[in-house]
Amino acid sequence: MKIVEEYKPLVIENGIKLNGNECFYNIGQDVLGEFFSKLKNIEFNRYPDSDSNLLKEKYAEYVGVNKGNIIVENGSDEAIGLIISAYIQKGKKVLTLNPDFSMYDFYVSSNEGELIKLACNEDGSYSVDDVIALGKKEKVDLIIFSNPNNPTGFAVEENKIKKILESFKDIIVVVDEAYIEFYGKSVIKEITNYENLLVTRTLSKAFGGASLRVGFLVGNERLIEKLNKFKVPYNVNTLSQTFGEVLIEKKEKMKFLRDLVIEERERVFIELKNIERKINGKIKFYPSNANFIFGRGDKLFIEVFKEKDISIRNFNNDTFRITIGSREENDYMLKVLKECMMP
Repeated sequence: MKIVEEYKPLVIENGIKLNGNECFYNIGQDVLGEFFSKLKNIEFNRYPDSDSNLLKEKYAEYVGVNKGNIIVENGSDEAIGLIISAYIQKGKKVLTLNPDFSMYDFYVSSNEGELIKLACNEDGSYSVDDVIALGKKEKVDLIIFSNPNNPTGFAVEENKIKKILESFKDIIVVVDEAYIEFYGKSVIKEITNYENLLVTRTLSKAFGGASLRVGFLVGNERLIEKLNKFKVPYNVNTLSQTFGEVLIEKKEKMKFLRDLVIEERERVFIELKNIERKINGKIKFYPSNANFIFGRGDKLFIEVFKEKDISIRNFNNDTFRITIGSREENDYMLKVLKECMMP
């Protein structure tokens, strides 16, 4: 039996957390007040609504699809696991990118499938034509990739994703849109045009609901009806459903705070590029369409960051990823980086 590659969750640390792609802002008092007002109506002795119907309705309205196009999941991780378990068994092949979200490796190996990876360029970019060519050559059974990509922040345009869909009409193509609010160009509206398209979404990132573990699987009704048969019952607890409903109701606040993250991301990127130039490119930073910035090169600063209680995502190769925090957190991170790289 194939050994499943362990997924190692982030260690919760004190100090400045720029390692988990979480939002730097906590739930506000207005959101908490709305949630607490709904608590009195919850029957805690009853199982949750297995289909999360009210949450599903609110999210369907938010993304502009029908309720029947959605499955509510315990985080988008569960949605990814549901898809892979439904379509992948021993001997089946899944195509993704390198690098990409490590949970793809976990679920594919758990189902004894084979993961085929297309190597991205140094800046995280890749050619859709190369994706198609490799998929045809390997005769893959499913394609999955994040857009924007995690961890690089690179994103491909809608017309290029449609080219993949049209090239593999007989297999499922999964677009993981965990960071789509920071990019703004979703392919969800294409689910009615492409029967092989599935999209995963989450409340963990732009909505600031990482602790809730609420995700969504979106596709045409035929695919959703089939996948519903594989869904675990009562998978999202009543508290998470209720809080998720409130977050979506407060989506205008989310959009305001998301815009702050994007503004801060662009400011931090300019500062990081200035540092890059001053240290003659010993570290390189790349543009991002998500709530983090990807870099590669000399990682001597990592130990200094640890000493200064700054946590970023440090990968096994020469790459790393820095989540966008609050302005104060980002300024402190930039100050420490300058001091250790430009003594």
